[in-house]
Amino acid sequence: MAAPIQLTRMHRVLIGVVVTGAVIIAGIGFAGSYAAVRELALKKGFGDFSYVFPIGIDAGICVLLALDLLLTWIRIPFPLLRQTAWLLTAATIAFNGAALCRSFILSVVRSAAPSPRPATSATVGAPPVGPQAHSLTCFA
Repeated sequence: MAAPIQLTRMHRVLIGVVVTGAVIIAGIGFAGSYAAVRELALKKGFGDFSYVFPIGIDAGICVLLALDLLLTWIRIPFPLLRQTAWLLTAATIAFNGAALCRSFILSVVRSAAPSPRPATSATVGAPPVGPQAHSLTCFA
């Protein structure tokens, strides 16, 4: 068995920067996604459940991925967990796109747009602005 990796002070600082950045990005994404998915759930008649529905989806993704890591670490891999988390992630992206547009198909295309601004907008639930806004408007 190999010796454990020795982390220097610089390694720990770098890990801290990465973790802090990841938490900030995840927080921004969750806030925008929560608002968009909750609005969609309200429009679709979910009632009071619309307040916890987006949290349930994101919590499900986190729990499934954490359980996948744990089971893989103790050498009991169960790949279906990761695939289910990916399915929930795809559903979240589709829900965010559907919340921004009236047409489901156009909203999915809009969410997958190659331009960084519309892709970021779909992620955080804000409408695109600037030159991309006209070309990516949902016509439904």
